[in-house]
Amino acid sequence: MHLLRRLPPVLRALLAQTLAFILLLAFVRVGLRFPVMIWVLLQAVLAVFLSRGMHLSPRWVFMQAALPFLVRALWHAPIPAWVYLALFLGLALVFGGGLLSRVPLYHASRDTWEKLEDLLQDQPGMRFVDLGCGFGGPVAHLAGARPDGLFVGVEASPITWLVAWLRCLPHKNAHIRLGSLWRTDLADFDVAYAFLSPVPMPALWAKAHREMKPGSRFISHSFEVPDATPHRAIPVEGREGARLLVWDM
Repeated sequence: MHLLRRLPPVLRALLAQTLAFILLLAFVRVGLRFPVMIWVLLQAVLAVFLSRGMHLSPRWVFMQAALPFLVRALWHAPIPAWVYLALFLGLALVFGGGLLSRVPLYHASRDTWEKLEDLLQDQPGMRFVDLGCGFGGPVAHLAGARPDGLFVGVEASPITWLVAWLRCLPHKNAHIRLGSLWRTDLADFDVAYAFLSPVPMPALWAKAHREMKPGSRFISHSFEVPDATPHRAIPVEGREGARLLVWDM
């Protein structure tokens, strides 16, 4: 169960729906038959039960309950094929970078933004980078709070990058780059921050060790680096167990 909780919520949600469907298929194999709407109801109930066991948030549990009914409602709906193509392309533009890097789109709380302020160095010209900046909340907030610093966000998904770029336009000391975090030279920054997933952390830690200069700071939101104890762990509001893990290089 501990390993399941390390999976991104979307993967746990898909797993719950899949397991519920397989269980219902097993009932059919032993001779039980359900009317369509009873099947949909049972799928929703089982998915909710499994989602709670996988420690999904109430928002996800609600979506798990609604999904089988939504699928049933759209099953025979006369929807043009281009709508599905447009939805696929839209999702690819928003989440495509995350799928390639196995990093879902996470959102840090405002409490996180404010506590990041206290972790920035005091010197003028301080340089900060958000690796996988999503919609750019931390970059925009910190750029407004510290006009004497330079704040950079790196994002691989085009639509997400565009939202972050527009969000940071009012701040002359904020810049959003479209591209891979792996092509970002961390030697250029005093503070590197990442809210990614467990998957890339070992490689990102190796990159930080290789490139970041002495006296700089590496911060991970919630996700640990294997075999590397942080110098500080600062609880923040958000998902269960959310915290800022801080390493002084």
